[in-house]
Amino acid sequence: MRNPGSLLLFIALLILPILLESIGVARLIPILTFAFIMSIYALSFSLLLGYLGLLNFGHAVFFGLGAYITTYQLMWLGIPYFLAIIVSASIGSLVGVAIAFITKKASRGVPFAFITLTLLLIVYFLYRRRELRAISGSEQGLIIQLPEVFTSTMIPIISILAFSIMLIRAFNRGFTNLTYLKSIDSFSPRRERTFPRSSLLLACIICIIYALALVFLISAIASRPGPFRISINIYIAALTILYLIYISLKELSYTPLALAWIAVRDNEVRAETMGYNSFALKAIALSISGAIGAISGSLYILYSQGANPDTTFSPLISVYGLVYSIIGGVYTIEGPIIGAILVVIVERYLSDYLGGWNMVVTGILFIAIIMLLPAGITPYLQAAWNKIHIVVRLSTKMDITKAFKENNRA
Repeated sequence: MRNPGSLLLFIALLILPILLESIGVARLIPILTFAFIMSIYALSFSLLLGYLGLLNFGHAVFFGLGAYITTYQLMWLGIPYFLAIIVSASIGSLVGVAIAFITKKASRGVPFAFITLTLLLIVYFLYRRRELRAISGSEQGLIIQLPEVFTSTMIPIISILAFSIMLIRAFNRGFTNLTYLKSIDSFSPRRERTFPRSSLLLACIICIIYALALVFLISAIASRPGPFRISINIYIAALTILYLIYISLKELSYTPLALAWIAVRDNEVRAETMGYNSFALKAIALSISGAIGAISGSLYILYSQGANPDTTFSPLISVYGLVYSIIGGVYTIEGPIIGAILVVIVERYLSDYLGGWNMVVTGILFIAIIMLLPAGITPYLQAAWNKIHIVVRLSTKMDITKAFKENNRA
């Protein structure tokens, strides 16, 4: 198995709330929950900006619609929460396609940003109107009763889905080796599946660790009071959905569709002359982005226990999507996640010590990051990790070679 780190990180993050409570920093749990929710939103924003160069200043439409449509389903129809997320994501996807048709004649650059911002402002002011208080709650918003499923101890079970997908993905990438079959005149490459014992052993060890962590997590949740149990369950739901979306986008980045998006982003005219339908590609991207953005809004109502137009349809939400992407690195899948987590944690903790001045200090800090790290934090972290990995491998190889030589001398 080539990269067990993501699996181990997922397991560590699952049991992190229990560890944080034991050391007296339980306040970090809701902060991380909000960071995971905004990471999903940042991924939806970065998908358009990174792969197609579309700056969507109206992206909060997806976030707000996901929040309100899920609220309607819970309040008026009594639909189970996780089914309501799927319905909201489907509607967000359709809205993305609709926006693609609206912006067909102005599908990039400043015109696209202006039209999407205008659409957001229209929806925002409609939801603030007192005449529509029945469906929007006006300035007060709508308050929901938290779904009963989040008071149970079985929410950690949904993490099995994310863990299984990650394990299968690791197997597919780790057990595929390139072998060469000798032909008459040359060697032709072919991918052959092999199953090294070391990889199988490592997979078994990770599965055992995950099973123990899951049992520990369920028993710990069962022994906690109601409010803390709900907080952990929302945390686990947000983390699991974030991982599922991350895995999906990571796999999508290896497909021809992603390459076609990049071709349209770099030179749309040349891509169309090569046979690509730029409008169809943008519509697909907006559809996927709309679905992911709606999912983040659906999770947000658990965190805020309601939907309010000032916090779901606010243009500032779109600006934050841009901030998360640029701080973390817009051209990587991990970048928006790292950016969102960093920004949320810094803002929340600075507000405790600086009060209203936290926005000023945060702004100065982010300007410094952009000036010093113009590509975002993630590319530099990856470069540093690669250097460390190379040094470790070289040192290990030198130690093995030295030991082998000494053994031969003996």
